[in-house]
Amino acid sequence: MLHVCSANAFSPVETRGINMEHYDYIVVGAGIEGSWTAYQLVKGAEKKPSVLLLERFPLPHSRGSSHGQTRIIRNAYPDAFHTSIMPTAFREWQKLQAESGVDVLVPKPLLLIANEEGYKKMDKIIACVNEEKAKQPDADIQLKELSREELETEFPQAKFSSQHRACVEHTAGILRADKCVATVQSEFKKLGGVIRDGFEVTSVVPGERVTVRGRFNNQAASVTASKLAICAGPWASKLIDPLLPTKLPLEALRILVFYWKIKENGPGAIPSTFIDCGEGDFWGIPELEYPHMYKLSNPSYTDQVEPDDRDKNVGAPDYSSIADYIEKYFPGLEIKPSIVETCMYTVTPDLTCILDTVPGHRNIAFGCGFSGIGFKKAPAVGIMIKQLLNPEEEKILDSTAFRLSRFSTD
Repeated sequence: MLHVCSANAFSPVETRGINMEHYDYIVVGAGIEGSWTAYQLVKGAEKKPSVLLLERFPLPHSRGSSHGQTRIIRNAYPDAFHTSIMPTAFREWQKLQAESGVDVLVPKPLLLIANEEGYKKMDKIIACVNEEKAKQPDADIQLKELSREELETEFPQAKFSSQHRACVEHTAGILRADKCVATVQSEFKKLGGVIRDGFEVTSVVPGERVTVRGRFNNQAASVTASKLAICAGPWASKLIDPLLPTKLPLEALRILVFYWKIKENGPGAIPSTFIDCGEGDFWGIPELEYPHMYKLSNPSYTDQVEPDDRDKNVGAPDYSSIADYIEKYFPGLEIKPSIVETCMYTVTPDLTCILDTVPGHRNIAFGCGFSGIGFKKAPAVGIMIKQLLNPEEEKILDSTAFRLSRFSTD
């Protein structure tokens, strides 16, 4: 049976079957990036375009990079091109929450910490935030550097050394990831968008009408579009590489995420999210997923995998480096994890996503390589992909820094 989700009853295009239907836009990949891209394409248009969002797995699922309960959202980055898009991303998340009535964003301060190794990064973050506040005076960005006394008073649960510097972003928060994905998709459907899950895209044929080929219900299927966006997460290379003169510089990684029990008679866990800018790039999120657990991990617990083989050879992880870090700085947490989960990152050499169009085919755009920091940016990513597909429209955000050409050796 054909699975179609739409706001109203079946439209004529939905009842013809799945071979050679035509849409104004097709978006491949219904993770958070693809879902926001599809939503941005239909949102705000006077004449609503027809938009089809394709997903290879039945929704909802946990096979990609958008599942789970929480993600940190922040303005504070050491790169101006990241900081510059975050006020727009925040506003879009807040609009989504207001229009849907779903609490997708929980305000929560972010503690940024740095030993001497991280001072330079901390200085860059402060400079980028100050620069962006000057450029966008209406943007709500509140970053404060803490004295040693303020750090100890505001975060008595942590035991950082006298060499540590600290900042707090009071305008940061936590995104409820699963709710975010479901809510964006729901709002997309309210505007007439169509979602078809269980459709595995196998190839793309460029042209004035782009043909998207795949399998649906174990049968060959094809649909066409005037314009195409590919946001296929860990599977991006398989679909985009055949369209490019050189392969994308992407690596698919399996990430281990650890949850640590808060001691019953200890000082507790810090009440904020945190990111260590120096020692090991550790990060943490307070208990919103599992009661009395603090989510804390770092990027070193990764291994390269084929996305279809992510569950193979997981084994028992050696978590000793995180346990040592916890014992040193977070005495309120047990030093043995209670829960270990996996996720997928698709990373680029510079840990910054790629947003671009296919050379010679401006009606095909793609977004990939979000490197574990893309979820919060998804509303802005959707805007930038829409701009790439419609260069004649007003440019809201500058996507130059995200282009594939930055990796060119010519």
